[in-house]
Amino acid sequence: MQTARKFNKARVLGRFLTTAALLAATATIAVAPASATATNLAKKPTGISRCLGLWAQNNRITLQHQSRCGPNGTYHIHVWSPGHDTNTGTYTYAGATLTFNNPWPAAAGTNICAELWHHEPGGGYSSWGLPCDPM
Repeated sequence: MQTARKFNKARVLGRFLTTAALLAATATIAVAPASATATNLAKKPTGISRCLGLWAQNNRITLQHQSRCGPNGTYHIHVWSPGHDTNTGTYTYAGATLTFNNPWPAAAGTNICAELWHHEPGGGYSSWGLPCDPM
């Protein structure tokens, strides 16, 4: 019974955080300059945050670095969920869509998150997306 309550609390918290992120993204789009392509951002499917798409289904995840999104260079993706935490290998991005499919065994409803990290030429990292999706 305790486990079921903890799972429900985690699921509710995940939904709350996802809703908060969507509201923050909507506010960001609303105040973006006219040169920004707010219409293109609004039409992107759920599962995409800034330059990274994440879709979790049937114990697999699909990660997608969107085309023409973020500077060209070296990146890696940090992926985590309860009981799993890993970084992908580094890869070079040159503006074309890159898709990665990986097994990710997790119970239905488990929230999976990923963050796209650009390796800055002078050192350090910058985040280019943080999507989450329930399995």
